Amino acid sequence: MTPSSDIKKMIKKYLTISVKSQFNIDINLEKEYALTENLVSKKTIIAPTFTKKILSKPGLKLFLTSLITEINNERCSIEFILEKMKSLRGNDFQQMQII
Repeated sequence: MTPSSDIKKMIKKYLTISVKSQFNIDINLEKEYALTENLVSKKTIIAPTFTKKILSKPGLKLFLTSLITEINNERCSIEFILEKMKSLRGNDFQQMQII
């Protein structure tokens, strides 16, 4: 597996887990964004390609746009994302234990 595919998987997991935590919905985000290269900086960025599934839910669209912007502006390091996913998974596990 290449580092690029590892990063793609990590971003997908981070966005999916974040949506699940915030909205309590399981949603396939595969077609909702694309990794591309910024023409000026040549850095890899996430480009939203939201479908009607996301566009029809303004709160979800705003939430995903915010997460994507944070990642693109490098406000979220890989370490931050990994720690956040660990925390969110822990919350899901704790909630399942209560039920």
